[in-house]
Amino acid sequence: MWIKRLALAGISFLAMGLGVPAESFLSTTSPLLDGPALLAADDPPTQSLAPAAPGPAPAAPAAPAAPGAAPQDKAPHEDLILLTVDKSRLSADLSTLPEAGKASELLKTFRIAIGKEDGDKQREGDNRTPEGIYFTAKPIDGKALPQKYGPIAIPIDFPNPIDKFSRKTGYGIWLHGVEKDTRVDQAKVTEGCVAFYNSDIESLTSWLQPDQAIVVIAHDASVVNKVEDQKAVQQRTDEWAAAWKARELEKYMAFYSPEFVNADKNLKAWHAYKQAVFGTYKEMKIEFDVMRVVTHPKYALSVMNQDFRGDKHFTSVGRKMLYWMRGTDGRWYITREVFENRKIKPMKFSQAEIANLSSRRSSASISTGMGTTPNL
Repeated sequence: MWIKRLALAGISFLAMGLGVPAESFLSTTSPLLDGPALLAADDPPTQSLAPAAPGPAPAAPAAPAAPGAAPQDKAPHEDLILLTVDKSRLSADLSTLPEAGKASELLKTFRIAIGKEDGDKQREGDNRTPEGIYFTAKPIDGKALPQKYGPIAIPIDFPNPIDKFSRKTGYGIWLHGVEKDTRVDQAKVTEGCVAFYNSDIESLTSWLQPDQAIVVIAHDASVVNKVEDQKAVQQRTDEWAAAWKARELEKYMAFYSPEFVNADKNLKAWHAYKQAVFGTYKEMKIEFDVMRVVTHPKYALSVMNQDFRGDKHFTSVGRKMLYWMRGTDGRWYITREVFENRKIKPMKFSQAEIANLSSRRSSASISTGMGTTPNL
């Protein structure tokens, strides 16, 4: 029996993807961002770093092959993945993000460290961890970075469209490891990033797939994805989609905030643009799938795949992201809208992989016995 356990542990350990491809550290553009790519995390390094050699794309963790495996291992789970960072509790919950009406499944809770200063990030160099809703990007191999980032860094898309709307500045907010695990126990030590024990960030790399996983950072995670907020935003999203499909222009435009901007179009220009689109096609078909809603005290996000077809000669397929903010009347309105020529794709994972994730201990708890009480 112990031989089987060692074999399973070895296979699972290798499957977590410790050999992670490095994104070019000095890249200036990124398909994830509406603007410059992330150049550095926390404080920029004092010397130029050459891009790390490319490697294979990080794969989803492979299910261990074991005789007598449970039936559910043959039918993997399939869902979006959400990481919720709670700054007040210094913890991060990895969970599923199911479609409306279904319960989320908590996969594991991690201990974290955050920015040296309290509050939401407002400007570059303020040493604060931002609060909002973000997507992960390609991991960066720690060999291309200063030692303080540990074995792996996972960028997030700060500043996102709402951050830019709020005129926040800064760049290079990452989820990363540490040079020594004891740094995490110091709690507030980064220049704005979220730091994990090294074995934990290595585990997370296989789950936080580039451009697919969502990271929510809040002072208090209990106000993230409140049921009443999710229901309200989901309803508004469904009604917005129905108005678009029916080409009811004024009803459709009523979902947009007076402060709405899309690229170079303000609300008035967006109205004229959509009026032209609605009148261009005799037949217009729009379908949505993999729709998810994430809410935060500051704003909300609806993300979905959109398939637009007009008169059988124009096709546009990709992901649509609607960023909602509350109006003075308490209702949610679209403040920013983003379309990308790629889809949002649920991740497939087995019950065995969930069990493997849950059974892995933080490297700090293994080596030092730490990892329980924050040192504030």
